[in-house]
Amino acid sequence: MKTKYIILSILTGVLFITTSCEEFLEEDPKGLVTPDTFFQNEDEANLALNGLQNGIDHPEIQGHIGTDVGVAGRVPIAAGWLPSVYDTSVDAAPVLTRWSNAYTNIRNANLVLAGLEKSSLSDEVKGRAIAQALFYRANKYLFLVYTYGDVPYWRDELIIEEVSLLGKTDGEVIISEMIEDLDTAIASGYLPTSRWDQNEGRPTVWAVRMLKAYCHIWLKQWQEARTELIEITTNSPHGPDLGPYADMYREGNELHPEIIFGRQYLIGADNNTYHNQFHYNSNSENGPTRQAMTETGVFSRAASITLRKSFADTYDDNDVRKLYNVWDSHVLEDGSTATFNWIYIPKMMRANIPVSDPLMQNADPNNQSSQPIRLFVLSDAYLLLAEAEFMIGGSSTAALAAINKVRERANLPDLTTLTIQDIRNERAWELTAEGYWGRKVDLIRWGILESTVQALPAAETAAGAYSVAISYVQDEADNISSGPVGKFQVWPIPLNEILKSQDIGGALTQNPLWD
Repeated sequence: MKTKYIILSILTGVLFITTSCEEFLEEDPKGLVTPDTFFQNEDEANLALNGLQNGIDHPEIQGHIGTDVGVAGRVPIAAGWLPSVYDTSVDAAPVLTRWSNAYTNIRNANLVLAGLEKSSLSDEVKGRAIAQALFYRANKYLFLVYTYGDVPYWRDELIIEEVSLLGKTDGEVIISEMIEDLDTAIASGYLPTSRWDQNEGRPTVWAVRMLKAYCHIWLKQWQEARTELIEITTNSPHGPDLGPYADMYREGNELHPEIIFGRQYLIGADNNTYHNQFHYNSNSENGPTRQAMTETGVFSRAASITLRKSFADTYDDNDVRKLYNVWDSHVLEDGSTATFNWIYIPKMMRANIPVSDPLMQNADPNNQSSQPIRLFVLSDAYLLLAEAEFMIGGSSTAALAAINKVRERANLPDLTTLTIQDIRNERAWELTAEGYWGRKVDLIRWGILESTVQALPAAETAAGAYSVAISYVQDEADNISSGPVGKFQVWPIPLNEILKSQDIGGALTQNPLWD
């Protein structure tokens, strides 16, 4: 008999079940709310949407280290980060974890959509909830495609037998259908037209348009992306102007108007592991540099993401962003200078730095932060618009206007001509350690991942980087050179999922270069 999966656990109160794909196949639905009995009122619909919002995450380490911008500042590199530096296998735990988490959230979104369609809620309540659920599902499918390539795809309530038999669907087909879903959400008219911070952190029509623009960018549909990005930068309440760069990171500005969509954290209630990834690791520093961290209130944590010295050196001294992105030394209270082994990112560390303009008066408590994850921001919309305009018409007036909007805020002179390298550089400086999909996906979609990583050992050596950073980047270059071109542009399909499929005659296969 076909068994439908569960949707929510009463015990969690506000969150979806977060079991792995394998675990939820075995979940006993007794005592749990099902799609047939849920969504009796608006509060229950909002409860389900809270669960989907909780599934929003960030590219985190995998989007930044192993690129020309970021390097892990921990010795040794944690096992969970190894796929990010091209040292992984088909049975690596992080490969399965990211896959399982994404499909758990897709399952939940499918169940929410099915339950809403069956509900007796008003058209307005139902329409608003459906539009948001379509956004959450599209977000996860885009992640799966840019991370794993062609993947299993379904849109309905999950049935055990059907899921186990699924093969892979072309990633471009999946993204094209997600674009159609996002169009449906926009056309419904039920999404808020005000800012993200004015809607309890839920997706607005501007967030949906931004996600749609990312989908078009991934498919190289430049004209379509341009249309969405002009809407956002011209007509949304987030634009058209960019405020002072540091204000987005300053204490008390967690809900900054330039944030188009993100994930909020309540200090003391949530474990904000993302921002803790930027704090230094005591084993990677020495006595004076540890003293510097004590004096400035920086906790010792993971140090997952620090900067390449070869990248940090590219910031213009007049660029206001440099102060908030590059921290390589500190003058101690005794007057001596402590020079760090790694280059840290002050805007992300949630402490009393940078010293000349502290973004916080009081450091966030250890392992806590009220700083949100900023997934979609206005400056990224301008930079993507500049890229779309450039791909359509070259160094046009429109392309220059978009990129110069960001440069003017950074106190840099306007460009009078534009190259693709200018766009790549500006994205790195503006979106250091941030951005919806991180630096690595940019390198992949530009077709320069391999060449960029292979050139880094020489660049880091010439810049005088820390010896461990040079050894790390040499390992990364060796790893990426060990396989055929394109292998590390996608992760492998988790071996465990392929074996489960094979056991019952399913159609799931490995990505070709990982066989």
